[in-house]
Amino acid sequence: MIIQSNLTRPEEITEHKAICDTIRLQFNFEDFEIFEDKFDTAVDTVLNFHGYGTAQSFQNMTTEDKRNHYYKPRLALKSEPRPTGRKISLYLDASLPKLLYGNNLQEVCDQDFRQIVLRMRDTMLDMGVKISPKTIATAHVCRYHCCKNIILPDEITTQFIINECAKIDLGNRLGNGYTTYANGGHCARFHANTFEVATYDKIADIKQKGISPKRCVDEESHREFQEIDIKKLGNLQVFRLEVRLNNAKTIRRKFAEANICFDKGQDITFRDVFKSSVARQMNLYSWKKICEAGYPIFCLQDNSKIMLDRLPSSIKFIKKLEILGLTKVIDDYGVPYVKKLVGRNTTLSKLFKFLQSYKPDNQKTLKAFKFIEQKISENDVIVLPIKAE
Repeated sequence: MIIQSNLTRPEEITEHKAICDTIRLQFNFEDFEIFEDKFDTAVDTVLNFHGYGTAQSFQNMTTEDKRNHYYKPRLALKSEPRPTGRKISLYLDASLPKLLYGNNLQEVCDQDFRQIVLRMRDTMLDMGVKISPKTIATAHVCRYHCCKNIILPDEITTQFIINECAKIDLGNRLGNGYTTYANGGHCARFHANTFEVATYDKIADIKQKGISPKRCVDEESHREFQEIDIKKLGNLQVFRLEVRLNNAKTIRRKFAEANICFDKGQDITFRDVFKSSVARQMNLYSWKKICEAGYPIFCLQDNSKIMLDRLPSSIKFIKKLEILGLTKVIDDYGVPYVKKLVGRNTTLSKLFKFLQSYKPDNQKTLKAFKFIEQKISENDVIVLPIKAE
């Protein structure tokens, strides 16, 4: 039922639940040993640095690694200034599905934790770094990306969902930021300083790797590693929601907003976030915010006569015409454009309130968004509809 990989998944895995996708772990200097220098800048240069600013050295996958289909995480050794002196840390960035399966169309689940930790330990040994599984399991998390890949039914296309997402304004719901519609229309994402919510066509993004990896939505695709045969997937439609929390403060703050609670002052570790309940809650919270913001677009499938009939009779006819005009501009350009064009306008705010309470007759968009919400809530690990060779 799945694509062949170095570690095939047991058949009963379909009952398991998906967890986070990408992680950044921080290790203290005393918790690891670099026994072979394979970094791009000599390790001693970083360790003996006493100037201003940060000294750092990196280790990435080599050309030979890619040729041999051997995924490695990204390591960064940093010497950073602190009030009490310099702090030396090792940072590990890894796509967990790629680490285990060679691609991130497949997903990992709770039961994969031990295997992931041991794979990290063994891969880091190959990279010249010795570290214990316990240290990895209890490492501090300073970047957390959770996602959900959703196979869509025939009646819903990824392009339709993304087109609708691109019309939504998330600024008032997820903080100050902006929305982009990119890569030939296969991605709509909301950006802020320390986090991002991306919605995109996963299959199109993997195909994009072959044209220009730097333009991929998948941040790790610039490393040109996505071991999957797209041709075998046929016309499969895969919608991907990805929530990217890019530093420790943002992780704690967004977790709290999503009602994922940790004690004040508690260090959030790899073991703490490697839980399907955490990924599900964060994804569901983010998608519900998108749905809340999306009410002005759910009515766009109704024609003008239906809207005129279904708007409350208490609204004057001229006001109904204004609402129809607003829906036309939203359909063509999206809510962010409308708000940018008009600015802070009391009349516009009232029109948006009418749209917020409007019950659409044609519920195509609303039903599609609810289908995705249901799949995020179920949080089942994706199973690709092809047989292993």
